[in-house]
Formats: sequence, C-alpha cells, structure tokens
Amino acid sequence: MKISRIFYFLIVLIFKIKCFEVPPNLKQVCPQGCKRYFYCDEVQKKCVYKGFFPIYKLEFLEILVLMTSSSLATSCGIGGGTVYSSMILGVEEFEPSEAFPIANFLILLCGLVTFTSFAMDKYEHPKNIFVHYDIAVVFGPSMLLGAKFGTILNRILSSTILLIFLLVLLIFTTSKTYKNILKARKKEQELMLKKQQGNDLNQPLLEEKNNEEDNENKELTGEEREKLEFIKEEENPLNWPSISFILFLELLVIIDQFIEGSNKVPSFIGIQRCSFWYWTSFSVYVLITLIFVKLAISYILKKVRRKKELLTEYNSEVMENVENHIAYVVSIGIFAGIVSSSLGIGGGMITNPVFSGLGMDPKQSSSTSNFLIIVTAIASSFIFVLSGQLNIVYSLNMGALCTVAAWIGSFFILKYINRTGKSSILLVIMEYFLIASFFIALYKLITNDTQGYGFIGHIFMLNQYC
Repeated sequence: MKISRIFYFLIVLIFKIKCFEVPPNLKQVCPQGCKRYFYCDEVQKKCVYKGFFPIYKLEFLEILVLMTSSSLATSCGIGGGTVYSSMILGVEEFEPSEAFPIANFLILLCGLVTFTSFAMDKYEHPKNIFVHYDIAVVFGPSMLLGAKFGTILNRILSSTILLIFLLVLLIFTTSKTYKNILKARKKEQELMLKKQQGNDLNQPLLEEKNNEEDNENKELTGEEREKLEFIKEEENPLNWPSISFILFLELLVIIDQFIEGSNKVPSFIGIQRCSFWYWTSFSVYVLITLIFVKLAISYILKKVRRKKELLTEYNSEVMENVENHIAYVVSIGIFAGIVSSSLGIGGGMITNPVFSGLGMDPKQSSSTSNFLIIVTAIASSFIFVLSGQLNIVYSLNMGALCTVAAWIGSFFILKYINRTGKSSILLVIMEYFLIASFFIALYKLITNDTQGYGFIGHIFMLNQYC
C-alpha cells in the first residue's frame, strides 16, 4: 500500500489534480466525500461523475493512451479492452461494473472500424488473407452463450476477484502470445527462403478462379459449379451466409433480453426479474444456443470435408485441428464470451492466441478475432444499455476519438504488412499491450477499495443481481 500511495502522490504532484470538494451543506448527503472527478449530487443523494467535459490534465493523458491503444490493439485482434478497462478504472475511478461496459462499447466501435479497413483491403487485394468465416461460425454461438453468463458475473462478482481474474488471464495470454510470435517468425523465414529459391508456396486458392473464367462460356457440371462457389467465397471479404447466421444469433440475444427484462427496462411480457419464469426463459435461451452450437459445428465440418475433395490447394490444417478438439474449441468459445463481457476486454486476447495455435496466419487470426469481438460486443453492449450499466455520454465521446485513431492505425499497419509480408508484427504489438495491461491492472488491484472487508473478504463478497 505504501508503494501505491507514493505512486499516487507523484501523479498528483505532476498533474496537480484537484479533487471535487463536498460543500458543507451536502456533508450529510456524501459523508465520506467523493472520488476524483465525482461531485456530490443533492438530487440523486450520491457522488456522481462530472461528465466527459471539462477534461483535466490526467484525463488528457488517458485519452492519448486510449487513442494509441485503439490505433494498434484493434488491428492485432485483441480489441484493446485490457488497456481501456485499466485506464478507465485507474484515472476516472469508475467501479469495475461501470468501467468494463464502457470498455466493451469502445471495443465495439473500434472493432467495426478495423473490420471495415481490413475488408476494404481485401477488396483491393483479393489474394490477401482475411476472416476465417468457418472458424467464426464455430466460435460465434459459443461466445454469445458465454457473453450471457459474463454480464451476470460482471454484476455479482466483487471488483477484487474480477481484477485477479484479469491478471491471471493476462499472464497466461502473454506467455502464449510469445510462443506464437516465435512460431510465426519461423514460418515467415521459411516462406522467404522458399521464395528466394523460386518455390513460392504462398499461391492462394483464388487463382483457381482464372481457370474457371476461361471456361465460363461452357456449361458447368454441378461439381464444377460447387467448386466455383467455394472459390468465390474465399475471395469475398463479406461471407453473407456466415454473417447472416451470426446476426440471427444476435437477434436471439436481443429477443431474450426483452423477454427477461432488466433493471431499467421491464420484461415486455411481464416476467418478474429472478422469478421462476425468468430463470426458465434464461434456461431456454441457453438450450437453444447450445443446439445452434451443435448445428454450426456439424455444418462447417461437413462443408470443410467437401472443400478438401474439390479444392486441391485447400489448407485444412486449422479445421482439422478444430475437428480433433471439438470440446476444447467450444469451451474456449464460451470462456472467451464470459471474459469479454464480464471484464470488458473483447475476448480477442484469448481467441487470437488460440487461433494462432490452431495454425492460422497472424493476420487471419487477428481479423477473425476482431470479427468475433464485434459479435460479442454488440450483444454485451445491448445488455449493458438495458441494465443501465453503460455511461452512454462518456462512451460516445471517448468512442468518437478512439474510432478515428483505430482507422489511422489500421491504415498504416495494413500498409506495412502489404509491403513486407510480415504479419507477425500484429502479434508483437499484442504482446506489448498485454504486458502494459498487466502492470496497469496490478496497480489497480493494489489500490482497489475493499470497502472495509479486507483483501480476502472482498474476494468472496457478492453483489446483489436481482
């Protein structure tokens, strides 16, 4: 605690932070005083955040850090949620139940910008690697199911246990990412060597389309037509059948939320929160999602087997690894969804290393992780808005700045990859952000307010959900 006080003193000294003082006539309303950037509101009878404006010196530094994170982190497929959460917790001193929904919303906005940038790059360079939609369809339902549980955990778990959870996850992911960096760089060196020897093995599947176009005036057989469809699917950055399936699942999340209701918006069919029918609706949603998980996996694996039969150059390594570890893949998807919505980190810091471990190219794993980040962030943000946990004004103001930075970062990173062919830079950026996030989260844990319960006691403290 002495170290944290010294660190806090240095920040106050450098930036000359002045906390809002509680007026004498409101001492009874806020007897404990208010945190930095909070003022005592006589109407609401509590300390209330001042709002995005005016911006103080330390907040200006926070904005610069978040914009830098947005410009780099989203491009490497981790969303930047760890930095977002840590900075909002540390500077604005929001509670985790408030900070994580804001971070989740920023991830959504920046993820959409990055996805658009990568999709435009795919249109301009059809041979470039983009989202692995087969993997996205397998992971999507599992992550949405996990996000449902994650929003509940965000409300009931104490800030201490959430921060410990985040730190453990950062340690594991940092180690995993470092191994993937070594593997990716070794693979890049091998490809460069083969190119120098005149054996360029990086010819994409899409070149098969040229042979089909030469015979476009000929009548195609059913098998040839199917083969051509697979080739076009690989070329198109927007795989609408896969995207439509994911959007349908998003619609189920929205319908379920309206049926169950929230703290702010009651159920439109009159279900009482935490009643028998509330938990029945919850269970039905979980069951339906599990069915879609099963159907998605069966469909994709059948489709992959057909691709292997028709496309001689099709690289099936990733999907073969998925098929051999189905239970592991589903578990990781659910876990990533829980983490993304409960900690506001997007889930990319879990899925990206996993995808790299399955054999994906760093750029493809980053693009796929970013796509799935958007999927879970949409569902989580909608639930957080209905439950009244999202500070919308602050989120929109900060989000406007971060989306501009995300677009700039995506532009320059894509330019670098297209020029050098070294997509491992995405993993390197991710590694630096994970390390920085670990120390920020550790500092927040050290300075975390345990509300008089003590460190151990606060771990086991549960907040009321209903």
